[in-house]
Amino acid sequence: MNDRAVNVLEKYDMEVARTYKGRGVIICDTSDGLRVLKEYRGKTDKLELLDELQQNMSHIVKTDMIVRNKEGELFVKDTDGTIYIVKEQLDGRECNYKSEEDVEQAFRTMSTLHLAMVRQLTQEQDYGMTFHYYVDEMEKHTRECRHVRNYLRKLRNKTDFERELLRKYDYFLEQAVRITGEAKNEDRETYEKFVKENGLFCHGDFQYHNVLISRSGVSIINLERFAQESGVKDFYLLFRKISEKSEWSATLADKMLNAYQTHRPFHELEWRQLYYRLSYPDKFWKIVNFYYNYKKSWIPGRNMEKLESLVNQEKAKQRLLCNIFGNYSELSR
Repeated sequence: MNDRAVNVLEKYDMEVARTYKGRGVIICDTSDGLRVLKEYRGKTDKLELLDELQQNMSHIVKTDMIVRNKEGELFVKDTDGTIYIVKEQLDGRECNYKSEEDVEQAFRTMSTLHLAMVRQLTQEQDYGMTFHYYVDEMEKHTRECRHVRNYLRKLRNKTDFERELLRKYDYFLEQAVRITGEAKNEDRETYEKFVKENGLFCHGDFQYHNVLISRSGVSIINLERFAQESGVKDFYLLFRKISEKSEWSATLADKMLNAYQTHRPFHELEWRQLYYRLSYPDKFWKIVNFYYNYKKSWIPGRNMEKLESLVNQEKAKQRLLCNIFGNYSELSR
């Protein structure tokens, strides 16, 4: 973050004693306590809805509220057009993904958050929200995987990583094509109606570093990417990340599922979505996407490590999916 961004703090009704850098933010020691200054890249209209949601659920789950400036607005635009927001800095340590107790707390709080975020929107009060259909994302990623495979095949002088990636390509691309095809059988209008009529919203980037644990309880931070979408997206993001780090442990998977569904059981539509999301080779797409958009003249060794890890974990992942979902036909309508 550009240090000049600190100048925007003058537009807030607080005295700043000192500032120091955090992870992608500037932490401010102010007369009102610690605050966080960060760049915001989303639609500013959404911030009013986010503030409303956070205010309404403040007695249920603690989140880092956005601070209004002297003009009563939730954002400030710098001279170069960059938009910033100021939020509360909450106490707590980051959720430890190696601790089963921490992980269970994170999923219980996630379900509480999803229940608390429910809000029906009228057409006159859409706050600039757009509906995101998860199948569209799958189709986009599958097209990109096909494109990169064609690029690799035509490449004459391949690196060791490119040769190894191409050797594994057909297996994962076949998965992507098959799962995308199955997901396309879902009815978009039915799913959109389900989400909107039930007023469903999700965090949008539910990672363990956005979960803070303290003596007073669990707090959730960084909700700026919230979306009008089923909570399955959040569940999938954290579940997949924790599962990858635990070698797709069936025991831990049961604990994560139970921690969430005890408070908020998945609807049949959501359960099928979870199957599609977990079955789709998203990690493979990430590796491919990073490779293709990076400088081809130098490919980080970390790419090869990630590919090897993905391949080594594949059998354990498929066993877990079979344990959770059984035969896919059981999920079909």
